Amino acid sequence: MDRWKDMYNSKLTTPEEAVKGIKDGDKVFASGASSTPVALLDALCKRAAAGEIEGVQLGSFIILAPIFDVLKPELQRNILIDNYYASPLDRSALAQGLMTHTPYHFHQVTRLATEEVGYTKLMVQTGPMDKNGYLNLGLFANYLDVIDRLEEIYIEVNEKQPIVHGPNWLHVSQVTKIVENTHPVFALPPDPITDEDHAIAENIIGLIEDGSTIQLGIGGTTNAIGELLLEKKHLGCHTEMIGDAYYKLFNAGALDNTKKNFHPYQMLCYFGLGSQELYDWIDNNPMIYLSPISYNNNPFIIGKNDNLISINTTIEIDITGQCASESFGPIQYTATGGQVDFTRGAWLSRRGKAFIVTPSTVVDKQTGERKSKIVPTLRPGAVVTLTRTDVMYVATEYGCVNLKGKNLRERARALISITHPDFRGELNNYAKDVKYFILPEHEALS
Repeated sequence: MDRWKDMYNSKLTTPEEAVKGIKDGDKVFASGASSTPVALLDALCKRAAAGEIEGVQLGSFIILAPIFDVLKPELQRNILIDNYYASPLDRSALAQGLMTHTPYHFHQVTRLATEEVGYTKLMVQTGPMDKNGYLNLGLFANYLDVIDRLEEIYIEVNEKQPIVHGPNWLHVSQVTKIVENTHPVFALPPDPITDEDHAIAENIIGLIEDGSTIQLGIGGTTNAIGELLLEKKHLGCHTEMIGDAYYKLFNAGALDNTKKNFHPYQMLCYFGLGSQELYDWIDNNPMIYLSPISYNNNPFIIGKNDNLISINTTIEIDITGQCASESFGPIQYTATGGQVDFTRGAWLSRRGKAFIVTPSTVVDKQTGERKSKIVPTLRPGAVVTLTRTDVMYVATEYGCVNLKGKNLRERARALISITHPDFRGELNNYAKDVKYFILPEHEALS
């Protein structure tokens, strides 16, 4: 122990001293969400704001750190933030061009970041060092699949970071600099559940069998689905984000992983984000298995689960099934995330099913106008996150349809049938204009 403790102390410093190792032109990746290295990022941003560094690129997901002082046009040459997944805190910065975004498939992101983009330095948050010199990377910091491509690793030790099982450890000998910063782990309140969310959940719950392995996205609709899943038996978990829904399902006895054919008795995930109760449950829980994104989100790995159920949301879907799930027109709003990985994994899974769930309408916050989320064509500049060839089931509060194997005429009829009634006529007329419907009997209800 003395050897590792001595090594730890030799690398221990202040955040301000640690980030002096970041030089002009460096590309630095940081862990995000519940494992954001706040003190290190704060110190780095202060250096940029003071003009001490130039040409630095900072990449991260869901950045919960004080970065706002550097989101100014005049500091773009000092530090450019490459936002890999936006949160409500930084969407306006993306819209103003004060950040950039790199498109990716999530299972490829760490290798893309190192091999193609050129990130060579990493900042992560960990728990305290154990007697053998190992530091657990906690809830959202697993970059071990590319550790050999990194030149320097800066860690921020937070005593309140949970210990998460899996290949989720760094050794002190691999670390460049260490800082300590104890604070409560960032928690996320659950999204509220609306009447529409409940109705959507009711429309798909009958298609989910006992013993299925579940991937849930984020949002009120998926929370509503989680509540209805409480009535199921022997569910399993292979997901990207492990949230409160899984904790509740486990405590209710609905989720026990006993029927999983792949990693039985284990809940696979890449990161955890939710309440403090969730973090207390995850802490040192041998059922939770956090693995590198290149493994956890690989569609071929996901597809090894029989009865894999993937449930994700979208912003807008056109009449053929194309899903714009990450942007409003050309303005980046979130990112691809794991939607494509898990949808394609469901295609590869024996008896797998992939669901896109969305309310049929949304109210424009600027104009107060109610708009359909199922549209003739995606708005100009929209990013197609999920191609129409990937989409299986689509559900709104008006029903659930399966587009798998459907031609364009059948897709149009199916999607019109689950559109809000006020917008069915418009979609019906469009389907006529583009010759999906040419005979009266081809038309859907309008």
